[in-house]
Amino acid sequence: MVVVVLVAGGIFYLIGGGSDTVEVSSSVKKPYDAVEMTVSSVRSDGRFRGMIERSGRYADKGLRTIGTYDRVYLRLADVEPPQPARDPCWIDEGQNALDDLIGARIWVDPKDVQEQGSGTFTVYAWNRSGTFVQEQLIRDGDAKVFAGRLSSTYRDALTAAEDEASAAERGLLGACAGQ
Repeated sequence: MVVVVLVAGGIFYLIGGGSDTVEVSSSVKKPYDAVEMTVSSVRSDGRFRGMIERSGRYADKGLRTIGTYDRVYLRLADVEPPQPARDPCWIDEGQNALDDLIGARIWVDPKDVQEQGSGTFTVYAWNRSGTFVQEQLIRDGDAKVFAGRLSSTYRDALTAAEDEASAAERGLLGACAGQ
């Protein structure tokens, strides 16, 4: 009897009843010269620590971009993750989604790294499976598009992902509506 319940639960999960994550291929492909970085878990303010991998095809380009092999703080560019004061209804879900999507390694577009000051860099990131992290977070409703000026390179993909999440009322765009 227990086996039947487990099998039925697994089938339910596989056909879409068990996850709010929308699996689509990323519309933005990882750049050929992306720099590999080892990262730590994401803090509540959306920052995480990252360090350039010393070996690899584009390690030197990464060093020139970031300026050090030491750990630095990173933040995803053009994305506003849920904030405790603004989105209390989705803070845990958004934090977990960000941690799960990033994992322990990311690849960063070296052409769009910006230093914010105090050792924090904004980056566009792809995970191990080649998913554009910002686009997937927004598409799943686990983050919003930054309200300021967006990178012209990624603007269309990010705003389309947010429009899709908003229309489907996914994640914080549905759960936190009206709060």
